[in-house]
Amino acid sequence: MPTATAGRRPIRTITFDWGDTLAANHGMPYLATQRRAFGRLAADLRELGCAVPADWVDTAMTELAVQWRASIDPARNPEHREFDFAAMLDRWVGAADALGADPHRLRLSLARCTATLTDTVVPYGDAASALSLLKVRGFRIGILSHVPWPGPACRAWFERHGLAGYIDFYSLSSEIGWIKPNPRHYQHALDQAGCAPGEVLHVGDHPDRDIVGARAFGFRTCLRITENMYPHDALAACRPDAEILHLGEVLGVATGLG
Repeated sequence: MPTATAGRRPIRTITFDWGDTLAANHGMPYLATQRRAFGRLAADLRELGCAVPADWVDTAMTELAVQWRASIDPARNPEHREFDFAAMLDRWVGAADALGADPHRLRLSLARCTATLTDTVVPYGDAASALSLLKVRGFRIGILSHVPWPGPACRAWFERHGLAGYIDFYSLSSEIGWIKPNPRHYQHALDQAGCAPGEVLHVGDHPDRDIVGARAFGFRTCLRITENMYPHDALAACRPDAEILHLGEVLGVATGLG
C-alpha cells in the first residue's frame, strides 16, 4: 500500500483500462464470438435483400485478425495508431451491396453485431462496488482503453452492465486513432479529466501501455496484477506507484498517494 508523499498533489481523477482491469478479457472466446457476430450480421443482410458473398464472414474474420495483429505489434506499428474498425465494417457492408437496404433495420443489425463483439468481455464482480466507492469519495472516473470497437458500442456495454453511471468520460483508441503508450491517448484523457497529470491515477494491467507510458506522461500508476499474460521482466521493470489484486483496493491507493 502506498503512503502519502509531502508536496504531491492529491489524486482527483482515476482512469481505468477496460479489458483485464475492469472486465475479464484474456482467454475469452474472441474468435467464436466474432464468427457468431459476423454470421448473424450476414444473415440479417440477406434478410434485407443484400447480396452477401459466400465467403463474407471468412473475409471479415481474416481482415480483422490481420489488422488487429498489426496494430498491437510495435515493430509494425511504431506510432501506435489504431486501425479503423468502423470503416472496415462499413466496407464489408458495402461489399454486401447494402446501400439500398432499409436504414433503420440496417442500423439495428449493426448495433446487434457490435454489442455481440463487446460482450466478449465480462465485468469483474467487484467492479460496480469499487467504482461506487470512488464516486462517493468524489473522484472523477474515466475509461482510458485500447479498444477497436466503435465508441457507441463501448458506451452501450457500460450501460448494459450497470457501470455507465459511474463513468465521467471515455478515452477510447477507436475514437481518437491512437493507442497508449502514444502520448496523444493520455492527452485525450487528461483534457477530459480537467486536472494536472500528477492528479490522475491510471489503473491497468499492461506493463507498457498502462504503467510505463502513463508514468512517462506524468500520471500516477497502479498495476492490476494478472498472471501468465506478460513477460516477467516487463512486469518487474515497469515500476508502478502501487499494485492491486482487487478493484476494491483502488480507493486506498488513491487516498494513500495524495
